[in-house]
Amino acid sequence: MKIELYQSYSFCQQGQREYQEDSRFPDTETTSTSQRFFVVCDGVGGCEKGEVASRMVCETFGKALKKANLDKDFTNEDFSHVLDAAYNALDAKANSQNREMATTLTFVCFHGGGCTMAHIGDSRIYQIRPSEGILYRSDDHSIVNSMVHSGNLTPNQAINHPQSNVISRYMEPVDSDSSRCMATVMRTKDIQTDDYFFLCTDGVLHCVSDDQLVDILSSSMGDEQKMHKIASMSQNSEDNNTAYLIHIANVETDPLTAEATEMYDEDSHTTKKIKMASQNLEDIESVKKPASCLFSWDWIKKIFKL
Repeated sequence: MKIELYQSYSFCQQGQREYQEDSRFPDTETTSTSQRFFVVCDGVGGCEKGEVASRMVCETFGKALKKANLDKDFTNEDFSHVLDAAYNALDAKANSQNREMATTLTFVCFHGGGCTMAHIGDSRIYQIRPSEGILYRSDDHSIVNSMVHSGNLTPNQAINHPQSNVISRYMEPVDSDSSRCMATVMRTKDIQTDDYFFLCTDGVLHCVSDDQLVDILSSSMGDEQKMHKIASMSQNSEDNNTAYLIHIANVETDPLTAEATEMYDEDSHTTKKIKMASQNLEDIESVKKPASCLFSWDWIKKIFKL
């Protein structure tokens, strides 16, 4: 499978926060059409050195994939090796002053086997087809989202819930006897010319709704204008806000495998084929498992500084 990209666009804004804890790779406003993978991370609020954690993860992904041959399939095992390298980098960086640093992760990679999307935390990934709308939206690893899935909250109640910023998975240094939070990994070959992939931190989500995002990306504006519009809507966010917009220029694929979409669960090391394009979002979300790295009361106290 051969996937060609237009020039990609990004922004990284501080918003109303005192410090910038978001990071991205590549760390630039635009990329060449040869760039095949993208990372956006959000240092977890309430922790010291969140900016160190987010930067370390982005840099490690960049180094680990710098020489990768992405003309070939980038397998789930390949992703696991890169994720381990990022966790190892956090462990090596940790000391008594930044032991509690943590970050979210979003990752998108285009390769000979299609597209791999992976996330940890509440930073978001979208695949949007202007003619159809949202094909995929990552399912946030958060307390509130878990409460919605369990039926304890309605989606409307979740929008302004006071614990909406408390996440149930995150990347952090861990002791040898502790487990690492794993990523939800989605692989798809259901990719068409003019599809968009959009990665963003939750600071953008506070300002831009799903419907607004679809409207902007489906408009007649150029990609640079579209990204400028999203950045303008997000610039006064209460949080840092960072995003990447990737536009598919051309796809050459085997028609026999074009519709294959899989979700990989790292906890059980199993892969499931799922529905994707032309199916509603519930078909995708219904097969996802709850987070394996659950929140703790200590973590809640840390977030809210109790």
